[in-house]
Amino acid sequence: MKEMLWKNRRILSIGLVIIVITVVFGCSRKTTGMQHQLWGRADAKEIDINSKVAGRVVKLLVTDGDKVKKGQILAYMDKRDLVAQKNQLEANIEALKVQENQAMVQTSLVKGTSNATMGTAQAQLQSAQADMALAKTNYKRFSALVNTGAVSQQTFDTYKTKYQAAQAAYEQALAGVNKADSGLLQANVEKVNEKVIDKKIEQAQAALQQLEVQLGEAVIKAPFDGVITEKYVEEGSMISLGTPLLAIQDPSDNWVNFKVPETDLAEFHLQQKVELIGRDNKTKIQGIVTDISKKAEFATQRATSERGDSTDIISFNVKVQVNSNKLWPGMRFRLFNGEK
Repeated sequence: MKEMLWKNRRILSIGLVIIVITVVFGCSRKTTGMQHQLWGRADAKEIDINSKVAGRVVKLLVTDGDKVKKGQILAYMDKRDLVAQKNQLEANIEALKVQENQAMVQTSLVKGTSNATMGTAQAQLQSAQADMALAKTNYKRFSALVNTGAVSQQTFDTYKTKYQAAQAAYEQALAGVNKADSGLLQANVEKVNEKVIDKKIEQAQAALQQLEVQLGEAVIKAPFDGVITEKYVEEGSMISLGTPLLAIQDPSDNWVNFKVPETDLAEFHLQQKVELIGRDNKTKIQGIVTDISKKAEFATQRATSERGDSTDIISFNVKVQVNSNKLWPGMRFRLFNGEK
């Protein structure tokens, strides 16, 4: 009887152990939805602050680890050459403006003189044309009379001379109109010169604006609130255009990247809320899945005959946005929980 009771207790204990194992395993599968732990690496927004002007770093105001605010001055570049170029451009612009004013005055004078000359020349041409018409009429009439003997040859020669003089006067008046017309053309040329100078002023002003932008870039400022993570140069260094000076990190914009095997990818979806835990098993943070890569990263598991696999199991990157001050780039976190 005692032996049977002991056997029953033993069977009951084994059953309880099996139930506990089943429950624990089932809860674990239900929590993660995957067959193994998934670890990811933390990262954060970080950029290099590059110089947009070439020259010497005359002042560097920050070092590694410094916290900075958006717009805070981080460094000064030597801008003496830029200032000299700016002064030269401003002087050139003033000189061009003087030339433009002179050209405008010259255009006005030439145009006024040419208009007056043209008015006089046209009036003289009209008068000469009328005189010639009258002289021509008299010439023809007296030419007919001299042939009949009604007038003397001397009288005819007088009107013939008047007609020739009227023709010469007309030609002279016509030349005067042509000359006045040339003056008007010169006024147009002067107007074109004005436009050329005006265009040069526009180009110089555009160059000046660009130079003023470069002068602004000689003062290096923080693009956002963050932490200086690396200093690439020292004060006094000569650098070229585009050389990085500092690296700045935004600790409020961070995430964890997980390399998820294709066999577990169905467990994730965009805007999914997940809970992560650090390697210390104490640091817990929450995040949201913001990106699931459509391009494979690498083979997570190579096909082996021991497992009976015929193909490699590749992985895809799943980005979990966290934005937590507990996270630092490089830290490792394990997927602890997730919402379906």
